[in-house]
Amino acid sequence: MRLLTIGVGFRGAKIVENFFRRGVKVNGVPLFKCFAVLGNEAQIGSVAMKDDRKFYIHSRKGVLGFVNSITKVCELWEGALVVLSLEDEYALEIAVELNERIREVFEDPIITLSLIPALGEVDAIELKRKILELRKRSDVLLVFEGNVGVDEKILRSMNLLALAGEVDLKRKVAGEVVVDTSDVFNALKSDGFSVIAFSEQKIPFEIFRKKSGLKAMRTKRMLELFDKALENLSIRARIEDAKSSLVLFAGPKEEITMEGLFEVIDRLEKMNSGIEIRYGDCPTGGRKVSIVLLFSGLKTLKF
Repeated sequence: MRLLTIGVGFRGAKIVENFFRRGVKVNGVPLFKCFAVLGNEAQIGSVAMKDDRKFYIHSRKGVLGFVNSITKVCELWEGALVVLSLEDEYALEIAVELNERIREVFEDPIITLSLIPALGEVDAIELKRKILELRKRSDVLLVFEGNVGVDEKILRSMNLLALAGEVDLKRKVAGEVVVDTSDVFNALKSDGFSVIAFSEQKIPFEIFRKKSGLKAMRTKRMLELFDKALENLSIRARIEDAKSSLVLFAGPKEEITMEGLFEVIDRLEKMNSGIEIRYGDCPTGGRKVSIVLLFSGLKTLKF
């Protein structure tokens, strides 16, 4: 899943800087096509991206010129990812205008990733106003709470999510159940907002265990990852009320079992019998297994 990725305001730009430096690549091609939009020219030098990817925009009137500039870049993307902090009034104003302009030019879905202050330290009424304002101008509103370590959580979870629909031509390995870009967008597209959960675990070396024992251990590991991911939501929300969900595992092909996938699905259905679930896996190299969960159609945060 290749995304036009725009960081708005200094906080949003620094998050997108992580994608620029450490974002996932497939076949040598970055899946995040990164740009930064800043309203303070003194901050431009503090964002470690190529100069032609950083833009100074003083007010909403400059957004159209920026959009015209990125349309001239010869890169392909399947959706737009706009990243900002809701604590930044400049970023909110520019993001609202930016989403409107992108919709005029591109038909691809717009995901707005918004970072909000730690719950309990924010005016709930003002937060709701800002969320609604962004939601009206987005196909998907993905919410993260601004706790310690959130930048790394965003990077790792979005890196895994972006692998959906991508094929590594060198490895030539398909997953047990293939997830494509449309599965991700269909899981995310619904009323309300979306949250993401992420967990990963290193794979220990097991030399003498029998094949049946290995399979059981791998299934158990997948269930442990699922439980840990639920404890690592991007923000506290009533996920049991979600309308749709996506389950995506990544790791060496032999580490993903169908038993593990179906057990996770069963657990989700027990949480909410009416939830629409999409699922699959992405084979990767290395010695770790990861899971990302998406919950969409949410209406309530847990303060």
